[in-house]
Amino acid sequence: MKPALSACTLIAATLLTGCSSSMPPSPEPSALVVASCPKLTPLADDSFAATTEKLVQVAGQYRECRAAAGVKD
Repeated sequence: MKPALSACTLIAATLLTGCSSSMPPSPEPSALVVASCPKLTPLADDSFAATTEKLVQVAGQYRECRAAAGVKD
């Protein structure tokens, strides 16, 4: 077996087994955060204006959710 192939096989095996072995579970959000963070609505259409409006809306929701969670900037 060639050294380069052996190294590639070793790297691939290490990466593939490392990713699946010790992933901690995601923490559940608090009830306060869930209550103050409504679900996002879909885009009205795929125009630039609709995308820009959605980005502004999402940024506002993000700031409100962070404030509700007590995160200081």
